[in-house]
Amino acid sequence: MRQPSNEQGFTLIELIVVIVILGILAAFAIPRFVNLQNDARVSVLQGINGSLQAASALVYSKSLINGATGLASSSANIGQGVTIATAYGYPTAGSVSQALQNLTNISTNNSGTFWPTSASNSATCEVVYTAAASSIAPATVSTNSSDCS
Repeated sequence: MRQPSNEQGFTLIELIVVIVILGILAAFAIPRFVNLQNDARVSVLQGINGSLQAASALVYSKSLINGATGLASSSANIGQGVTIATAYGYPTAGSVSQALQNLTNISTNNSGTFWPTSASNSATCEVVYTAAASSIAPATVSTNSSDCS
């Protein structure tokens, strides 16, 4: 005759305790991942800032070669059929986006302001390009990343 086996498994209480512990751990982990999204948006802004500075410098170099750095309104052909409006050799705020290629997940208002499309408030998560106001004041790029949630 066979002896009845004494199999044991998890009780309902043990299962509920494990689920509660996993829920508590998830509650602490979710804010960490949300913060990573904020950090990623700030990194995108820093990348846009660097790209705008580099593009501005390259367009200025092209304008310098053409002798158009003293003109309040001119244009520079940067190749591939792209002509950029310039002010004192630097791209104007409305044309600087033409100097950048492959802007994915980035929005712009075509007046020098760029922000990640995933940002909830573009006014507090943006890069602003300001065109040169004179031949002695170069174009500037500023970043506002006070709230990139």
